[in-house]
Amino acid sequence: MPDRIALDLAALWDRIVQEPGALRTALRWMRLNRIDPDTVPVHSTMVFEDSAFGPVIRYDAFLTTPDGRHYLDPVTEDRAATQRRTALLWQEPPLEWLTVAGGEL
Repeated sequence: MPDRIALDLAALWDRIVQEPGALRTALRWMRLNRIDPDTVPVHSTMVFEDSAFGPVIRYDAFLTTPDGRHYLDPVTEDRAATQRRTALLWQEPPLEWLTVAGGEL
């Protein structure tokens, strides 16, 4: 895998939504990498890069209230509040999922 690559989740969703079993595969891949799929916005990007701790995934995740509900960002008030997170890369994504080289988060 190159030093830094990105996965456009909206593009991935558009491709896999029609394929039998593909959504289940994507959700299982996130869980294997210790990412809760329910917290990841569909219209976002995951960035894969090397770090001092080994390969990592940088992504945005929805913030929730103590009872698990998403809430609006108090600054913008027009979208859900999110936080940048980092997870260790335990299993690489299938190469056909990777649609963007480089990438910013």
